[in-house]
Amino acid sequence: MVHIKVDLSHLDKFGPKMPQIRRKGLDYVANDLVRILDVNSPVDEGVLHKWFIAEKSDSVYKIRSPARYAGYVNDGHSQQVGRFIPGSWNGDKFNYNPEAKGGMVLKQPYVKGQKFVEKSIRQIEPKIEPHFLRAIEDVL
Repeated sequence: MVHIKVDLSHLDKFGPKMPQIRRKGLDYVANDLVRILDVNSPVDEGVLHKWFIAEKSDSVYKIRSPARYAGYVNDGHSQQVGRFIPGSWNGDKFNYNPEAKGGMVLKQPYVKGQKFVEKSIRQIEPKIEPHFLRAIEDVL
């Protein structure tokens, strides 16, 4: 799950229109962040590449990946050196197949995280204010 905190107190001056502006602005930010996460995910196919808005309220949007392993890819993980993983190579991509006779043996004790979520957050931060300005223009 992705966490970004946005101070929206400056929208109070819009009075009764403030909830509508906040919701529209957060929609713009969340949809753009989903797009950026899809672009930055270190795969070109599969479930890690399908980010979505899981829940939303007036002030909180939860963005998730259906891939349970997204955190390991982003943050890094340890692995058991010498462990055999069944499957086959297709170019530079390994395809896991529990029925395969061939495969690979893990050689590194740790796989470094790709930090694509942090990269996506850095890319959305300068766009937050323009998204809310657009929301203000749309509502007013």
